[in-house]
Amino acid sequence: MGDDNGPRTVEALWAMTAISLVFMGLRFVCKILLSRRLGTDDAILLLAWILTCVYSALITVSVQYGMGKRGINIVPGNEVPMLKYLFLGEFFTLVAIPISKTSFAVTLLRLVTRKWEKWFIWAIIITMNVTMWLVAILLFAQCRPIAKNWNSKVEGSCWGSRIQDRYSVFAGAYSALLDVILASFPWIIIWRLQMNTREKLGVVIAMSLGFLAGITAAVKTSYLPGVKKFEDQSYSLADLLIWSMAETSVTIIAASIPFFRVFVQKASSGGLSGPYRQSYRLESSSNLRRSRGISRHITVAEIDEMSDNGIAADLPIQGGTIVKGTEVTVEYEVDKPGV
Repeated sequence: MGDDNGPRTVEALWAMTAISLVFMGLRFVCKILLSRRLGTDDAILLLAWILTCVYSALITVSVQYGMGKRGINIVPGNEVPMLKYLFLGEFFTLVAIPISKTSFAVTLLRLVTRKWEKWFIWAIIITMNVTMWLVAILLFAQCRPIAKNWNSKVEGSCWGSRIQDRYSVFAGAYSALLDVILASFPWIIIWRLQMNTREKLGVVIAMSLGFLAGITAAVKTSYLPGVKKFEDQSYSLADLLIWSMAETSVTIIAASIPFFRVFVQKASSGGLSGPYRQSYRLESSSNLRRSRGISRHITVAEIDEMSDNGIAADLPIQGGTIVKGTEVTVEYEVDKPGV
């Protein structure tokens, strides 16, 4: 085991694949029980997990050809398939990283109501995907033909690795920064709701676990500058491969935990048979005076796009009560004409 990091790498990758699957599966169960449906963010998160599963499978095959062993212990002739499956695996994990973060960003889009917030989140989604997809593309584009990436005997050429290395470090740092920004957004959104401080803290902490993904991204990026300095790359790449997987897995887990909190609250407050009801009052608007009048109701269909969990802030119509749950209602009174 001391001269072979392969088994440790495979065990870590599949353990994270399984754990993230459990958390994601529980998220889906909670959402189905709460709202009877899944959303676009769930489909995106599932795609990210599938990509990590492919990554784990490809790295497992690479390990079977010698990845994780010291160079002198790799069977002659296995270097080419070993590196080929390694490159393919790296492509899938590089793509899975922005897709997993996109899922959480799409969840936030359902919560925000201000135009600048929506545009800002969309900017994050676009720049994050462009940045990380470019890393994945450059992984293969640095050599022509592509096969020369894993077979040095193939005729062709490669540009200096310095370009790929520097851009990868930049992309990793940018990914970590966006994790911090996305994890900070719930504080802006939830703090506008008229709810007690303890409840606010519970919600924002549950939705801010993306900070952990930022930490894993930073740790992974810290390994990148030293890759070319490894005396025995096949043996020394284990930690980088594991942390690459950890970034996506932690993101999936962090994106799933907030839904557990809503599920537990509903179960503890009255079971799962009826809608979860918890009211948060907004500040009254001057042009909607409370007086004798008629009531108007805005149903869940009208505001459900903002949140599958019924959390809403800064609605265009204020002066009433938001009832949080699968049946969300905004109720307010307006003056009758002539009264």
